[in-house]
Amino acid sequence: MSGIDRDIILDLRHIAKHLPNTTQVQRLLRRGRSAHVFNDEATMDRIAQAIIETGEYTGIIRGYERYGLFFTEPIEGRLSASDFH
Repeated sequence: MSGIDRDIILDLRHIAKHLPNTTQVQRLLRRGRSAHVFNDEATMDRIAQAIIETGEYTGIIRGYERYGLFFTEPIEGRLSASDFH
């Protein structure tokens, strides 16, 4: 089955940790963790909508159902605390 066939909501608590130059991303990096960030919120919204429409279920991670979708071009970047030391 492709896509998500039920109503879902985007958990707004997690948006800022996926956008560059936010306090939440800086906090993750200070704690030695990595952050997966999109170029901007509009890109993140488009990707979320595409996953809702055509994504594939990939399992449950940390209590959340996960869906994924393959893109031919990079849609995000990964920042690591080691990149800044």
